[in-house]
Amino acid sequence: MDVQITTLTPFWTGGVEGTTDRLHESGLIGSMRWWYEAIVRGLGGEACDPSQSKCTFDAEKYQKSSASTPSQRLRDAGLCDACQVFGATGWRRRFRLTIINDQTQPIWKDAQPLNIRPPDRKRGWFLPPGRMGTFTLRLTGDPEAVQRIAALLLFLEQWGSLGAKPQLGYGAFRIDNREDVLAVAKQANWNTISVSQSASADPDLRQFLFFRFDFTPGQPGWWTNVPGISRVSIQVQPLVQRYNIVPVTPALKNAWRFGQKWNRADEQTIFGAALPNRQRGRIGATWAYLDPGNNRWHVHGWAWLPAQSQTADMLTQTLGNATTWNQTLNVQGTLTQQRPRTTQDVRQLL
Repeated sequence: MDVQITTLTPFWTGGVEGTTDRLHESGLIGSMRWWYEAIVRGLGGEACDPSQSKCTFDAEKYQKSSASTPSQRLRDAGLCDACQVFGATGWRRRFRLTIINDQTQPIWKDAQPLNIRPPDRKRGWFLPPGRMGTFTLRLTGDPEAVQRIAALLLFLEQWGSLGAKPQLGYGAFRIDNREDVLAVAKQANWNTISVSQSASADPDLRQFLFFRFDFTPGQPGWWTNVPGISRVSIQVQPLVQRYNIVPVTPALKNAWRFGQKWNRADEQTIFGAALPNRQRGRIGATWAYLDPGNNRWHVHGWAWLPAQSQTADMLTQTLGNATTWNQTLNVQGTLTQQRPRTTQDVRQLL
């Protein structure tokens, strides 16, 4: 199956000397695995965290298993539901992903990051030159695995992202041959995911909030009023003219982070922390991107809500405050949200 992709915001997959010299399959697969794990847990299944530990396939246990289904035999052999598809020690990945016809290029020539620094901030956010354009993902391998990856890509197109740096707004995309991919994804069978009673502190789609903000600006230069943009407008203008994108993510995160009275622990949990106690932020919001078909701009994203209900509620209210969106972007828009709470809710998103 080929999946034809057009980037909506820059892509970052890592590479030599800390630059994305080209799109790397490993960078895309890494992000796909992270989301696949969250889906598996959201469906009640088990997914290990390969950064902490990884499953190991035991061929002897597989042969001795008396389970009636292949997936359960693989579990008996030591593979979680994610490793069964993405591979583990002794068990190869069940699909192959190859990037072909890569027509992407860096959105600016030098490697110097774009520094968006809203008022009252000393450092701001540094955005490296990701890649924009079109490319095709060629997926081959086990049909069941390819069907699930097709469903995963459709989900990520609407709510998530591909590649690294989603917290900075990278990795939004459109699938150009959507009907072809949808036909394959409809055959995906998620019923073989195991049902586990064990709780996990790792990403679980039932603990996510998804959001989308749509707007039609009243004037072409609306983006010059976004906090932090005006001082770098000379650098941003070519991005608007050539790619129809505006890096609004720093302004939004600035409003969400400093517009509320978070306690220090919650602030670090939600927005991340630098070394030595480095933590990954729990919010991913895209840059604003234009849909030329309806002349509307969009920002979409997600938040992995903390386990503490009070903090989760506060974050939900913060991201759901349409006034903050309108005032930060200086536009009038429409905010919609999705919050899957049950396995059935998760299935409806797939």
